[in-house]
Amino acid sequence: MVQIDSDSCLKRTYVLAWKRGIAILTAGPTKVTPDPRLRLVNGYSLQIRDAVPQDAGDYICQIAMMDPREITHHVEILGK
Repeated sequence: MVQIDSDSCLKRTYVLAWKRGIAILTAGPTKVTPDPRLRLVNGYSLQIRDAVPQDAGDYICQIAMMDPREITHHVEILGK
């Protein structure tokens, strides 16, 4: 007997990646970048400590699926 509950279909696991340009910063729970200022918070949010003007730009959050989804976040670093 085989039983497939609709609830189990909704519990798919997707891999979330953070990218900047062609650089992959994180893949799933793994930090790929060697930059010690970057880390994942709660497994999803990208945190940049001690941000500097060079950190400004587009950061892309990508969810790996059959049809990957991306959201681009534009970061601006304001002066003091």
